[in-house]
Amino acid sequence: MIFIIMNIIITESQFKSIMEGNYVNLPIDNDIKLELWEDHNKLTLDTIIIPKHLRNQGMGTKIMNMITNYADSVNKPLFLTPSTSYGATSVDRLIKFYKNFNFKRNKNDKDLSIHYLVRYPKNI
Repeated sequence: MIFIIMNIIITESQFKSIMEGNYVNLPIDNDIKLELWEDHNKLTLDTIIIPKHLRNQGMGTKIMNMITNYADSVNKPLFLTPSTSYGATSVDRLIKFYKNFNFKRNKNDKDLSIHYLVRYPKNI
């Protein structure tokens, strides 16, 4: 059995794992990877890896739109920390990209201060 979350096809075992609040590495494309954690009060975007040959084609924007729409639908804030660990050329460039999706510097949530950026759902 296959389930679709945020228009990403996953297996039944992946779905069950997500519903239990566990980490799942979600393949979006053969070369694109998304690591998104969800628990009872927040979403954490750990990794988006878009290989160089697929960059600048709007894929990152499409994925972020799916993720932010999902975050809004479940009414949860989304946390992330931009990094060049997976091939991005600049943290400043990533921050500028994420600001297009209403991410702001995380100043309020001391428990989640390890995450540099946060985006609150539209209805909060």
